[in-house]
Amino acid sequence: MTPGPVPVQILTGPPSSARRAAPPVASAVVTLVADLDDVVESAECSCDAGDDNPH
Repeated sequence: MTPGPVPVQILTGPPSSARRAAPPVASAVVTLVADLDDVVESAECSCDAGDDNPH
């Protein structure tokens, strides 16, 4: 005995029940600095600050 034809539905993409919303996109804030020396001189800590010398 040979089985008869089986109806098939061809989809062009996943069904809407399988689609998920896209995750939120993180935004970043970028600050441009014209003169980096002004930023470095205004910092509270020096470049050679350590655990024993915080400033």
